[in-house]
Amino acid sequence: MNVLNKYNQLNNRHCVENIKFLIENKVNFSIFCELSKVSFTPALPEEIFSKFGPFVLFVLAGYSFSSLVVTASSVEFEAGFGRDNIGSFVNVKIDGIIQLIVKDKKDDNVVLFSRNEVNEIFSEKEDKKDSLESSAAAIFSDPQNQKILKKIQKIKPGGK
Repeated sequence: MNVLNKYNQLNNRHCVENIKFLIENKVNFSIFCELSKVSFTPALPEEIFSKFGPFVLFVLAGYSFSSLVVTASSVEFEAGFGRDNIGSFVNVKIDGIIQLIVKDKKDDNVVLFSRNEVNEIFSEKEDKKDSLESSAAAIFSDPQNQKILKKIQKIKPGGK
């Protein structure tokens, strides 16, 4: 398993543990997530679903909070939508949760968990090898560095 996958699994566990903590301590919270990682059962009417953008915010309080079920891979809860409060079970994949948000004592939003884009940080090892090779090539191509390396090679062990 590569580093990126390991980090994503760590992030998912961190998200789940935060959600469990909030539930155990009866703290209402919101989930900001990717719509592509959300499913509705039954499906929402098109006039409601079409109002969602690529990201959606669910406020988990009251009945939605009390209906929460958390697994290692998803969060499920019941919620009402639209003017007629149309009921649907909402399933959100853990890897689709971008932020967990709570209210502080001043009623300000506080981000408790935030998923970051780490693809550029934790790239494949082959990428790192290429990066090291290109760094070495840059160092060795500099005439000043070549002179220094030659001097270092002339120095024998023992300082002479």
